Amino acid sequence: MSADGVDDSPEAEDWLPVLSFEEAFADDAKPSVSSRRKQRRAERASIRSAHERAGTRELRAVFQVLEALPAALPDLAANTRQVAGRAGGYCRDGVANTAADAEGEADETLPAPKKPKGRKHCPDVAEVDALLTQATAVLRTDCPYGALPEVFAPPEGLAILSAMIERPPKYQEKYLGQEWSILTKVSSLQEVVWALAGSPDGQEGKDIAVVDIGAGNGSLAMLAALLLGGHAVLVDHTLPPEPLRVEGRLPAEYRHRILRVTGDVGDLDAQEALEPVLAKHGLSRVVVIAKHLCGVGTDLALKLLRRWCWDGLTSGAHRAELLGAVIATCCGHKIGTEDAQVYREIHARDPYLTRITGQDGDRLETFLKICTRCVAWRTTAGASANRITDKQVRAAELFEDALQEPRSLAAASLL
Repeated sequence: MSADGVDDSPEAEDWLPVLSFEEAFADDAKPSVSSRRKQRRAERASIRSAHERAGTRELRAVFQVLEALPAALPDLAANTRQVAGRAGGYCRDGVANTAADAEGEADETLPAPKKPKGRKHCPDVAEVDALLTQATAVLRTDCPYGALPEVFAPPEGLAILSAMIERPPKYQEKYLGQEWSILTKVSSLQEVVWALAGSPDGQEGKDIAVVDIGAGNGSLAMLAALLLGGHAVLVDHTLPPEPLRVEGRLPAEYRHRILRVTGDVGDLDAQEALEPVLAKHGLSRVVVIAKHLCGVGTDLALKLLRRWCWDGLTSGAHRAELLGAVIATCCGHKIGTEDAQVYREIHARDPYLTRITGQDGDRLETFLKICTRCVAWRTTAGASANRITDKQVRAAELFEDALQEPRSLAAASLL
């Protein structure tokens, strides 16, 4: 040991690293732990960015929904996944790999049904298109969403309507266009109503009742009733607060034309709750309107109208004539497990659902569970900064068509 306390024995030197200048500062020196972590974070960020630009997550969402459909729709081939799946690849940590990208690596050339552990299937556009085409063939309807005619109401009416209805701006923007469209459709019945009135000039429409299911404050029904010259019958499960009720903001000479019926649309009996009110005020013809009946609200409204019409045919009670109905559906994604059972019960004999599900109620509920969560893709596509793709919109419209077809048939059977 030296005088300064340093062990200078040969054994001590064996514990010291021996590095030349070139070795210590070489370019290929092993990176530190922190630098390796930083590099991996940068690589993952680059991968995520690439997949965001390619819409991989959205494409996979559509693929997973379409892949589940054969469990509910027997006409879809059971081997859809095996046939279509080979076009895509698999992902590990978000990185897509296909046989073409593998460059000879054995684990990358496995057939699609044998998914390597820890990897997700990464479908490509052609694969999703193929599944969408097959689903479209099975779920075809007589009048798909894309074929519906576009009906434009006079644009100047929006400003007038906006000045008449007071509410927060976000609700004004959301509801105003739809309400104006409903009113335009109701007004198209005006000539029919007046032609069939059989009453002196100035009395046309006096026997008309505009029945609004889920009426709320009643503004829309009142405007529709004014168009036709009749009364507004407001049906809702609860009364709105008094300051919001339309009858409190009308001139005195119009207030008697507002009639309210309180009851839940699912439990309401038209013969007991509606017919007496109509008969008391001399109302013999009915136009039904409804907007934003969430979930199965539209189906419950149609059930109410069907029972009303059918009961009127078999009873001697006063029976009002149904002239037409304008219903704006809403929020198919809110059809939950219990609501699916209600939908199944109401449309148990629907020919369209019988065809696509093989008249199997359990398959119908499975189908609703698969598709209802996706129908909001179409409306979400209109939001700012959304990431909804055209494939998602196409799937959403397909599922929306399937939900609406039984409703259209039920409505047509009433008239």
